[in-house]
Amino acid sequence: MEEKVEGKKEKEEKTPMQKAMGQIKTAYIAAFISAVLTFVVAVASIWVDLISGLNIFAIIDVAFIFVLAVLLVTIKSRIAAVILLIYYLFSQISMRIGNPDIGAGNIAMLLIFVWAYYQGIVGTFTYYRLRKAEKQELQ
Repeated sequence: MEEKVEGKKEKEEKTPMQKAMGQIKTAYIAAFISAVLTFVVAVASIWVDLISGLNIFAIIDVAFIFVLAVLLVTIKSRIAAVILLIYYLFSQISMRIGNPDIGAGNIAMLLIFVWAYYQGIVGTFTYYRLRKAEKQELQ
């Protein structure tokens, strides 16, 4: 015997397409956050020389991440999702070569971004698989 509590909605089960869209959203939000954080640190370091090695090329990095995020939002690009993860891992490895000190906060942030970008990959591939299946059903 189940009773519904008034005022509370039952959690509806998401469709596979809704789950895929949520995974894509996770990745592009992470990409936008990454771009904004990189921009703030880059601009600050240009004027204050906070972090050696960050310079105008960091602004190019921001633009690249931003473009990939926009591609995720607009066309659900599988290539953009894969490149985001690979590029993030590459940039983290190259930063660690120059500065091997890595704290627990950095590890946590690294794992969060890797997870978010992985979600984008899974979401984009699922999205296109589901779209293909829908098109075949309509034929």
